[in-house]
Amino acid sequence: MRALIVGAGGYNGGNVARLLAASGHTVRGLVRDRARAASALKEAGIDDVVQGDAITGAGLHEALTGVDTAFYFVHALGAPDRRTDERDLRAARQFVRAAQATGLPQGVFFTTLAPPRGVRPPVYQRNRLQVERILLDGVPDMTAVRAGMVLGARSRGLLPYVRLVRRAPIVPLGPWCTNRIAVIDPTTVTEAIVAAGTDAALAGRTLDAPACAQPTHRELVRAIATTLGLRRLIVRSPIATPRLDAALIAAVTGESYGFCRYLASGNEHDYIIDPARCEPFGDLNPPSLHEALHDALHPVPDQWPSGRR
Repeated sequence: MRALIVGAGGYNGGNVARLLAASGHTVRGLVRDRARAASALKEAGIDDVVQGDAITGAGLHEALTGVDTAFYFVHALGAPDRRTDERDLRAARQFVRAAQATGLPQGVFFTTLAPPRGVRPPVYQRNRLQVERILLDGVPDMTAVRAGMVLGARSRGLLPYVRLVRRAPIVPLGPWCTNRIAVIDPTTVTEAIVAAGTDAALAGRTLDAPACAQPTHRELVRAIATTLGLRRLIVRSPIATPRLDAALIAAVTGESYGFCRYLASGNEHDYIIDPARCEPFGDLNPPSLHEALHDALHPVPDQWPSGRR
């Protein structure tokens, strides 16, 4: 199979590229800046590289030509305003046009879990669902693979939790601390994405990758502290809003406010898998939460950047 990774310089795109190559598939990568992504491309083993921009459409036609399956990882995070939404939607429409023009047979879109039914999604989630709809409507055999937080050494979603636990002896959590969040290890999510792109029976569907566990936010913070060998007092803050939570997380962890706002927007409800959507991945066996956190938090030291002091 000839595969294209759109967003090959990213964490999940690189993982998928490595598994595809190890399985004997030919992999091409599309990146915005080849020089900047050189290290990630080398680590992923991608030699066939097209430089382009999904937002403007530059390079998409060239990259998609002759491809059997495209794996789409375009995902803007941290913009201070609605530019993130506009960029993501524009990129999705450009990709669909190029896919239709080149006759792309199949594709996979990696995204986040949807909010509970009947709940109005926060801005970020609405954006993800809109992108999903554009891609699935525009490319007939496009599959959406939704997943919870990836517990990887380079996972941006996990990093603020780790920094918060490391830096704050007392960890304040809002009333949302009892809401549940699905978490998944890098190996399982990579295998799910690759399966969705190589199994014709999964084409055109919306699927949930299986979770390692679905702890509450309080339980996740406690598990991180235990894995790090730290004793932390977790206190429940009586007042919390997404903006206040984002400001606090940004101040303690050094992450951008825009990215922390995205994280905080998903705390107000449970984000867990749908067993029916997960059923096609029944042969995948995620590790336990303890095992996944141990693998994520005990890599080579320089894999966990310290952020702003």
